[in-house]
Amino acid sequence: MKITGRQVDSDRYRISGTVPEPVRPIERSSGQDDEFIRAVDLARTRDADQPPLAARLDALERPEARDGRSYDNARSIELLQHVIDDVLPTLEAEEDIVAMARDVVGEELEWRQAWDGRMNEAMTPRDGDAPGGDDARDEEPS
Repeated sequence: MKITGRQVDSDRYRISGTVPEPVRPIERSSGQDDEFIRAVDLARTRDADQPPLAARLDALERPEARDGRSYDNARSIELLQHVIDDVLPTLEAEEDIVAMARDVVGEELEWRQAWDGRMNEAMTPRDGDAPGGDDARDEEPS
């Protein structure tokens, strides 16, 4: 189908009774516009010294380094036990893979419990020891 140039009636372009207005400069901005522009400028200056949103969200995912309990051996034992009791049974994997994972995590749990036991044993005073450990016996009376 070939489209040919044809004359279109001018009344089809306009609604009857309207006359096109000449282009004129925009009106002075209203108070609401000024208020909005000030709010945007304030938000930009306030956020200029902050890191990007993605960096702030990443920082929230990481534990606080100041909290020593996050790195405590008791916490790692608790987490390993949680993996064995709650996470591994819900995995959608073959039974032999889950069993192998349970063995590996269980072995790590046993090592950590043994290490924790040795650390607690070393920290507890033995019968007959002076308070303060071996250093108390080495001191000469004054």
